Amino acid sequence: MSSKTILAGLLALIFSCATALAGGEGGGGRDMGMDTGGGHRSGLSSKATKAVVKTLVSGFERCGTLPRVYKYDCYRHTYKLAAQKLSSNQAYAEAHRALVLVEETLTRSVKQNLDPAQPVKRKGLNLYRAVKPEAVPQIKRQAASAMQKAETILLRSPANKQVHYARIAEAVNSNKVLLRSALLPGGMIRLAWSLLKAAVPA
Repeated sequence: MSSKTILAGLLALIFSCATALAGGEGGGGRDMGMDTGGGHRSGLSSKATKAVVKTLVSGFERCGTLPRVYKYDCYRHTYKLAAQKLSSNQAYAEAHRALVLVEETLTRSVKQNLDPAQPVKRKGLNLYRAVKPEAVPQIKRQAASAMQKAETILLRSPANKQVHYARIAEAVNSNKVLLRSALLPGGMIRLAWSLLKAAVPA
């Protein structure tokens, strides 16, 4: 075997070993990124609290323009909308439970006392059902009782939630006061509602 052949073989062996070592140490040229799962968890916020308060206050104002037999289905819808704003935010779990309590109470009361003789009434994009006139006092008491329970749940919230929950409780209380004054003459109702709106921040 000639010296040139031996030299060529040695060079090939050295080259192949060097290539193998380089590949083993390099670990691949692709950047292996790590997924940190940086999802943002919802929490207490002025924005979320304000949205709920606004829904409760403006919703009751809108319901107040309806004939009294339609008001309670409107109240139910208002609390449903308010609860939905908190449904995916665990930081507001107690507040969500309080609002759902009122919504479910009104849902049962309206369903049990529907007046089939009355047509549905449209207000904006929503349709509301009438209850029997003779059932209004009972439904009113049931709604006020549910609101009182909701207010208690909110006011007994953990200390770190009290600032936010107190604002929602104020809105619920204003709804309750307005509900109880629903049989006052029109002028008195408007005056009471104006005072309540001024007392609860928008």
